[in-house]
Amino acid sequence: MEGTYDFRGPRDPKMAEYPLMANITPTVLLSAVYLSIVLYIGPQLMKDRKPFVLRTPMFIYNMLLVGLSSWIVISYVIHGWSWYNFRCHPIDLSESENAVKVTQICWIFFISKLVEFCDTIFFILRKKDNQVNFLHVFHHSTVPITAWYGVNYGPGGYNLIFPTANSFVHMWMYLYYGLSALGPGIQKYLWWKKYLTKLQLAQFIFVTGYFLQLYLFPKENCGVSPFLVWLSLSQAIIYFMLFLHFYIKSYGEKATKNGPKVRNGDSLDHQNGNSRHSVRKIE
Repeated sequence: MEGTYDFRGPRDPKMAEYPLMANITPTVLLSAVYLSIVLYIGPQLMKDRKPFVLRTPMFIYNMLLVGLSSWIVISYVIHGWSWYNFRCHPIDLSESENAVKVTQICWIFFISKLVEFCDTIFFILRKKDNQVNFLHVFHHSTVPITAWYGVNYGPGGYNLIFPTANSFVHMWMYLYYGLSALGPGIQKYLWWKKYLTKLQLAQFIFVTGYFLQLYLFPKENCGVSPFLVWLSLSQAIIYFMLFLHFYIKSYGEKATKNGPKVRNGDSLDHQNGNSRHSVRKIE
């Protein structure tokens, strides 16, 4: 109804033209399907089967995501950051050429979050059950939903902070995973795994600080949406706490004393070993 107040702020009409953007329902359903597959259907199908060795598919998949994440970062820098005001940059909802381009990039960023569902599918096919933990599943199932709101109500301006930082981190994360998929000969050189978690934590601290200053010291005529601010703040704080718990568990004093048994995110995750199972090889 025209004139009805929307607490989320103005929605970019350009985004409604893209697939899955008309309303949130398809994205919620996709997340629900993801949850049903990774928590029940997948484990049931693999229960009596040998784990797959997916070295080549995993390498290709991860390197494609390196390329996609790099493209998103570069595109945001060119079209969204060339004249960026870190104090507060208004969101451009116009039909200008640059605004249209930023909208396109934001939609591709959203789609990349759906593509990343495959991370968990690879874990299930390889019977890496310890990887399908709360942090992993919660992160992958909620990000597409928050991204949907972010790109619909804030495709550009100050709201570019989160997708740019996220894509930058994922660029390095998937590079690590892609190289790790090549096997032990390469994995021994990937000593920098724990620094990826530190980079993720730094991302959430940076985003939290940025949106706090938007909220506490609002700039006149910037048009900041309280909904987008609190969405980003809550997301960053929750993820920070979860990733911090993972970091302490994986690299804390106890983990150092007890060895690699809690290295849920280390290079062991992407090894193709068979300590508990025979393996079905696909290369």
